[in-house]
Amino acid sequence: MNPGEGARRLGEGLWGISVPSDTLAPWTSTHAYVVGDAGVGWLIDPGGAGTEADAAVDALLQAAGVRDLKGVLLTHTHRDHVAGVASVLRRHGPVAVWAHPAGLARLPSGVGGRPLGPDRRLVAGPHFLVTVETPGHASDHLAFWLPDARALVAGDLVAGRGSTWVGTPDGDVGDYLASLARAAALDPVLVAPGHGPVRSDGRRVLDEARVHRLERERAVWDGLAAGPASLARLREHVYPGLDPAAHDLAERSVLAHLRKLMRETRVMHLGTDAEGPFARAPGA
Repeated sequence: MNPGEGARRLGEGLWGISVPSDTLAPWTSTHAYVVGDAGVGWLIDPGGAGTEADAAVDALLQAAGVRDLKGVLLTHTHRDHVAGVASVLRRHGPVAVWAHPAGLARLPSGVGGRPLGPDRRLVAGPHFLVTVETPGHASDHLAFWLPDARALVAGDLVAGRGSTWVGTPDGDVGDYLASLARAAALDPVLVAPGHGPVRSDGRRVLDEARVHRLERERAVWDGLAAGPASLARLREHVYPGLDPAAHDLAERSVLAHLRKLMRETRVMHLGTDAEGPFARAPGA
């Protein structure tokens, strides 16, 4: 889906649209989805706030024929996925907002939420969806599995093109790899991400994300081959020639990889703060 493109049916009981949002480059929008049929549906990730975003969400609900909005479901509580929630509640009634328990305190001001854990089955007209716990990009991340359509509404578990960001303080590379494996075990045909094109080669996009993350880990590991290195030096090794404006995001991503390697006792932290230096553990 592309910004400005109308709502469209993606599969059995699944509709989507691109909603303008304040998100990370290269994206300028977040995808919102509706699951349901027969006039009943759930809205997943309303996206950004503002007139254009409101119009996109309304067009999505209209295209899906939703007269009875059962509630709002959130893949996670990053601003580009939840900024539009309050406006949805004003325009479409006081429906419940459901999010992972770890994200309830992060909802926009004035928005109350209900806890939504893994393996919950939610009915949507003649269809149903199942919650899948998928931390890694965020500790409060969920995906939604639609068995009828063999579709996974993935949030930021993956991007339709390129990679999703995993970095400190809330991201966890080990959790992320486990979440990809959990999603791949469902054997989805269609993966509907939070950003980028919807993919009809579901296993492939999940595998691409796994390979990319392991390649990043290898780059961090290789950056320690010559001896102890600071976080900034490792960032330069993993992301050479990076725009200084992106240094913070890149270093937080490198640090997330270092934390995984430290848990595995493959890397040692020799410093007193996040700047390091870091080194390979003896015998690793």
